[in-house]
Amino acid sequence: MMNSTVQPLMTFVRSHRRVVVLMSIVLSVAVLALGVVSGTAELSHDVFWQLRLPRVLAAFGVGGLLAMSGLMLQVLLRNPLAEPYMLGAASGASFCVLLGMLLGGSWWLLQGLALFGALSALGLMLMVMRRYSRLEGDVTVLLLLGIVLASLLTAAVSGILLILPDRNVRSALFWMMGDLAGAGSHYVAWCGMWLVLLCALTLARPMSALMRGAVMAHSIGVDVVRLRWQLLLLAGVATALAVMEAGAIGFVGLIIPHVVKSLGGRYFGSDMCMVLSLCALWGGILLVVADVIARTLFAPTQLPVGLFTVLIGAPFLAWRLIARAREGANA
Repeated sequence: MMNSTVQPLMTFVRSHRRVVVLMSIVLSVAVLALGVVSGTAELSHDVFWQLRLPRVLAAFGVGGLLAMSGLMLQVLLRNPLAEPYMLGAASGASFCVLLGMLLGGSWWLLQGLALFGALSALGLMLMVMRRYSRLEGDVTVLLLLGIVLASLLTAAVSGILLILPDRNVRSALFWMMGDLAGAGSHYVAWCGMWLVLLCALTLARPMSALMRGAVMAHSIGVDVVRLRWQLLLLAGVATALAVMEAGAIGFVGLIIPHVVKSLGGRYFGSDMCMVLSLCALWGGILLVVADVIARTLFAPTQLPVGLFTVLIGAPFLAWRLIARAREGANA
């Protein structure tokens, strides 16, 4: 009797998984096409291949990287408010980029400095993880140190902005708010997103166990210390690639994991393969849509894309949290 009840339920869940994945893929393709054709009556061959397509793919890749990074950090820290920049990666990149602008560095130098700054902050977090690598308790130290590091670097960034030449201030502010102009020329974020996703999928099963607690994961054979190292390293690399490509774009790594996990609780539970894949797709969709709005709303003037990720994401996340609180109150 129980088998006859469970089997239709599992069939229903699996069918919804397929529908969600298929709809996400179709929507991703549609949004990429929208990003390519929007804002231009005639799209020349050179503009398409050298500017528009690289920018749209960069937006999708950066969004996917930030969403996956946010999810991995939320699992690592067991904190639903964790996001990619909480551990100082964006502040480290911003500090190094502004320092490069102050010294008159070239575009390639600024890209390298952004990667160096983000990875340096990551290296410090890895040293802390190595020093305080226990089953329980160390994640709080990691989180607090990340906040302290981000605050110190933000203060240093503010100091550099005060002495930065006027001709560079606007570029610096755009970069700090997220700017996709000129991004994607070498498809770093686009290729990096798929590589990070493949690596993350190999950690999907132990991530599901870690979500239930470090002691529980350890009891079923998960090497918790090693998994935390892997998650921090992978999340840090994903954040560094995103920051190097497009600057500090906020909110994507916070809202997308929330939305995906909210849907997951209804349709596919704690299947981290599904959650990771949908984070990559939906993060890319959100950032491409935000970039289209940033390019076309006040065309030909372009606005920072990070401004619109907040304007799109914040009200939606607030609505979801209020709805969840009401459901809990009525339960």
